[in-house]
Amino acid sequence: MRIKFFASLAIAATLFTACSDSTTAPPPSKAQQCASGLTADCLLGTWSVDGPLEPTLVGTDTVYLVDATHNLTASPATLKFYIDEKKANKFEYTESPLAKGCKAPTGKMYGNWSITGASLYLYANIGSECMEKNSTTIVPKITIDGSNVFLDFGPVFFMEPELKGDDAVKKSIDTEKYKFVSAI
Repeated sequence: MRIKFFASLAIAATLFTACSDSTTAPPPSKAQQCASGLTADCLLGTWSVDGPLEPTLVGTDTVYLVDATHNLTASPATLKFYIDEKKANKFEYTESPLAKGCKAPTGKMYGNWSITGASLYLYANIGSECMEKNSTTIVPKITIDGSNVFLDFGPVFFMEPELKGDDAVKKSIDTEKYKFVSAI
């Protein structure tokens, strides 16, 4: 009788140990989440932007560099995409303290986002007083460079108030390039 009891106890202990030793895989990196294109998993988190990028001719190539008159590199603006407690897709854009254009009273802009195919729809419903339009649909370009992930928006949307004093042509050719900073 004792042998059966101890054998059962040994089997139970083995099963319990086997279950508790299971390891979980680490969560996917942002580069892995964005490798297949624009998805909610790719978008969620906090991104930073150093200022609007303007096309600049370097030799025979066109490259995009941070506009020297609107350079926020020392204190970038941030854009956070998240899902709130009601399961709604939300964003929060926080202006840089270095911003020179029209500023929202709170220094923040809030709104909703949605993805349809490769397109991202943005609707700024709070803090958009300085913007010419409060909604847009864009097809962001996703770039992965090692562990760094970038989202390129064009033409400007969140940076539009920063370019308030600039002409319409400049606004139409400048873009925004966001770098992934952190998960939610």
